[in-house]
Amino acid sequence: MKKILLAIYDSFSEFEITVATAMLRGTHQIITAADSLKTITGESGLQFVPHLMYQQVDPTEYDGIIIPGGDLIHVKDTLELYDITKTLHEQNKLTAAICSGTYVLARAGVLEGKPYTVTLHQKQRHFLGCFEEVNFRYGPVVKAGHIITAQGHAYVDFALAVAEKLGTLTEYSSEFYKGQRNRLMEESIK
Repeated sequence: MKKILLAIYDSFSEFEITVATAMLRGTHQIITAADSLKTITGESGLQFVPHLMYQQVDPTEYDGIIIPGGDLIHVKDTLELYDITKTLHEQNKLTAAICSGTYVLARAGVLEGKPYTVTLHQKQRHFLGCFEEVNFRYGPVVKAGHIITAQGHAYVDFALAVAEKLGTLTEYSSEFYKGQRNRLMEESIK
């Protein structure tokens, strides 16, 4: 089975990536990675144990990476994550981030000359010093080749873009996750 790397860290926003991971689970194994194997506490208080440390990741084994948002203090010095992200980008693989997770793409140099979105206001982007302001776009999802960035509130659109990029998007899943219809229910009540 194909694999997708999911970066996790204390305070990461689980809700931003659960639709994407649910949509991929039939076609991709989701492998979580962090800076250590200690238990990670997400934004909601749920706890997670990573599969791997970043140092154990072989980027050639993955179809891409998904990076959720959260408190950036927990990823600001994670050089291994930046290296993995840059390597996957250079291999033309999915490089996707949502909300403040886009910071990792910027720090890794992935966004140079590329349009992006991030849930950080202009003063925050300027303070962090790694964003090219001229390329910022305020929109739910911004796609630039194999790079996908999204606003935190656009987690369903983000998931759909990720699934589409990986070739796993179906009409059924698109309708279901957009809240338009549930074909299984419709078939059962006929």
